[in-house]
Formats: sequence, C-alpha cells, structure tokens
Amino acid sequence: MYRFRFSSLVKNPGRRMQTDKKKNMLLHFASNSEPGTGVFFQYDGEARFAFSPSSEDFCIYIRQVMTIPVVMGPFANSKLTGGAEDKEDFFEFHGETEADKDMVKKRVAKLLSGSLGQEMNATKEELISANLINESFSAKEENHCKSTSADDLGTANVEA
Repeated sequence: MYRFRFSSLVKNPGRRMQTDKKKNMLLHFASNSEPGTGVFFQYDGEARFAFSPSSEDFCIYIRQVMTIPVVMGPFANSKLTGGAEDKEDFFEFHGETEADKDMVKKRVAKLLSGSLGQEMNATKEELISANLINESFSAKEENHCKSTSADDLGTANVEA
C-alpha cells in the first residue's frame, strides 16, 4: 500500500519509494452528506471511484486473495523486482481458513460468469441520484453512444 503525501518526500529520501506490505486493510470514507463525494483508488491496475449513492459513510475492505506468477523478461532488474527471480513461482489462493479461500474462489467464479459487474458498478439511477450525471446528459449519451458498453470489470467496449 502506498499513499502519497507531502511528508512522503521526507520519509522516502532518494528515488526509491518505500511501500508497506499488508495482508489486508480497511478504508473508511466519511461522507460530508454531499451527493457524489467519494474516494479515488486503484484496484488491479484500474482507476476506480467509490461513492455511496445515498451519501452515507462507507468502508472498503481490501485483502490479498491470490498469488499469480509473472514471467520476468531477460532484462529484469533485481533492484526493481526485489529479488523476485529468487522466489518460488506458484499460483495460490490466500485466506486464513479454507472458508476464506472458498469465498475467494466463489468471487472469481462470479467474475468469470459475468455477474460481478452488477455488484461492483453503479447503475444509471445511482449515478443520477449521486449527482454524478444528470438525466438530460444521460439521455444524450445513451443516444450518442449506443455502440459502447462496459464489461464486468467496468472497461468500455466500443463496437466498430
């Protein structure tokens, strides 16, 4: 986990940014009761914006769920990879108990079946209620972008 603050420049002298390795963490967002307020974060390399359509406080629980081996190129720099080439490579689901691991497997199955997007992505009505888009803009965009859809990860897909 790495959160950049002005004081980070003092804590991380030099060009190498130090990060904390955590098994899990809980982010809490205290809403100011103003619609559309939320928090930007990065999830699996994708930028995300989390908000509560009802402008209530919310929490996001984040934990490591998998180890996925990655192929390193011939020019990998051990200063940058932290000695990754010396570690054993294997695929693994993480969890304190078998029930935790089973929950991860079910979540991955939901992702692969296409049903996770409905849980993770806001609906048009939720975006309107949070004042992130207005109805007239939404109707105009619907007519203009009929060939654009979003997959279950929230990535835009444009038909040619």
